[in-house]
Amino acid sequence: MKKLMSAALALALLTAAGCAPKGESIAVSSREENTEISKAEQENPLADIGALEFVFSSGVGAWSTQLTLQSDGSFTGHYQDVDMGDMGEENPYGTIYYCDFTGSFAQPGKVDDHRWTMVLEYLSTEKEPDEITYEDGIKYVSSGPVGLEDVQEVWLYLPGAETKELPEEFMSWTASAFTGEVPEELPFYGLYSVNDQIGFIGYPVEENLQE
Repeated sequence: MKKLMSAALALALLTAAGCAPKGESIAVSSREENTEISKAEQENPLADIGALEFVFSSGVGAWSTQLTLQSDGSFTGHYQDVDMGDMGEENPYGTIYYCDFTGSFAQPGKVDDHRWTMVLEYLSTEKEPDEITYEDGIKYVSSGPVGLEDVQEVWLYLPGAETKELPEEFMSWTASAFTGEVPEELPFYGLYSVNDQIGFIGYPVEENLQE
């Protein structure tokens, strides 16, 4: 009986001291991990925005690269350039250069309220470059993902970023989106490939559908 009472007393003292059986400590650890995951999700701007559709183009000519970025960092894209001057017997209607690709960026890291950085996890093209096929009088030539050939790190800009603080190359490639003077604050989402020095203009996919 004395042994039982001693064991009960020891257990009560441990409980009062904040100790708990191993199973409960694991539960606490799990709650802490879930809290950390929740914080990370809250710090991810893509989680609230949803899918974004970005376009890289000079605004001149029949070429562009489109990229649809999902909230989890995955993306799909398509590049196309129509060259009606490149004709021949097998392709009287010109040549189309194209590339379909998929990839993923890692969790965004916050630089400031309007700028986030993301590192490329992988990028894969559907076909190797320079594969040639002919169809309906058009020559199709597979290409690389123009605008993302050397991508490693990209900067994601949110609307409201001060345009005077943005890279000169980004502003140059996105100039076609502005009518008149460049505003003090960016009116759209921006994606900047640091190595390629290329700028993409972006809007929520839902807005594009409504338009």
